[in-house]
Amino acid sequence: MQTARTDTLLDHDRLRDIATDVGTPTYVYDARALDAGARRWIDAVGDPSRISYAVKANFNLAVLERLAAHGIGFEAATTGEMARVLAAGVTPDRIVLGGVPKTRAAVVEGIRRGLDLIVLQARHEVEAAMEAGAMRAPDDPARVGLRVRPGIQAGAHPSLETGRADAKFGFHPSEVREAWAALSGAGGVEPTALAVHLGSGLDDLAPYAEALEVLVPIAERLAGDAAPVRELDLGGGLGVAYEDAGSDPEPVDLVRLVEDRLGGSGLAARYEPGRSIAARAGTLLTRVLYRRERDGHPALICDAGFTDFGRFALYGAEHRIEPVDGETQGEPTVEVLGPTCESGDKLGTERRLHGVRPDDLLAVRDVGAYGFVMASNYNSRPRPAEVLADGTDWKVVRARESLEDLWRGETAG
Repeated sequence: MQTARTDTLLDHDRLRDIATDVGTPTYVYDARALDAGARRWIDAVGDPSRISYAVKANFNLAVLERLAAHGIGFEAATTGEMARVLAAGVTPDRIVLGGVPKTRAAVVEGIRRGLDLIVLQARHEVEAAMEAGAMRAPDDPARVGLRVRPGIQAGAHPSLETGRADAKFGFHPSEVREAWAALSGAGGVEPTALAVHLGSGLDDLAPYAEALEVLVPIAERLAGDAAPVRELDLGGGLGVAYEDAGSDPEPVDLVRLVEDRLGGSGLAARYEPGRSIAARAGTLLTRVLYRRERDGHPALICDAGFTDFGRFALYGAEHRIEPVDGETQGEPTVEVLGPTCESGDKLGTERRLHGVRPDDLLAVRDVGAYGFVMASNYNSRPRPAEVLADGTDWKVVRARESLEDLWRGETAG
């Protein structure tokens, strides 16, 4: 039986069939693993409405639609992500517009749409929210929150640390009261939440406890203001142990920690998981173009590269790479390289893939989060296809880009 932490249900025969029919590189998402990822959080939190899936992790419409069936909400970092969620049939009252740097126009759009929550993280966003709120009916205020920068280094990759004192996100704790007071006195908006995000890929819960020790006292200080804090949005960030499918941090442990600290405070908590829901559901299929061995350094050069999956190049992330064809053999000395004009184009290093030959198929595992969403067209490479598999059935949910797609919208002369 599929559980939340086991690998995809898709066996090698199914992956071969998909690669034969669709070609490579191709992302394959296991719908049942997506279901398991959502249920894992729902079982921990209890109330699906307190869970807002982070759309930035995987924004394919079929993925969003599948997750929406579980009754959870969605956290959109941009109006583009918001538009995707709406296109997937989700109503605005299930969408959070997250606390990343936004234009005034983006804030206004969120207010106009009547979203579940708009998280503001800079003074100009507060001003935009108040201006847009003035256009709303007094009995229908827009729910807003403030993102707090807690000054915590949470142990993520430096590029993924978002709660440090020098991060570009959010208000310093000393700035919160002034912004909260401004929102409380404005018409058409209702401040309800303080929000925080510590980073992505965390394997330790201690930073969340530290964040609560910042947020709860702020909420207590605001308790006498016109608009008391009702909830804390603790963001996402729970990591995935990419080298070990059975050792991911558990949402239930995070929820227990939070509820123990908030007990008796009257504050509710909401969560914005992305990676921990979607990562395990994804596999990237790539075919070996040729083997290379120079000065005792073996390598497999594949048709997928960092334009298709950039996490090794960006973060040094070592995802499991399994031979669908061929065998795992030998010492961990094989590099897995991409085909682009960059020496840093790598999918992994130090692999036991000596039993793999040209034209064999490889499966890069646990790529359901921050995979396709970060793909690019560098070297004018069309982005890969995406497939959603549900048991024995599967379908293409994004066609592979054509060469003509590469210059769609451009003009010459």
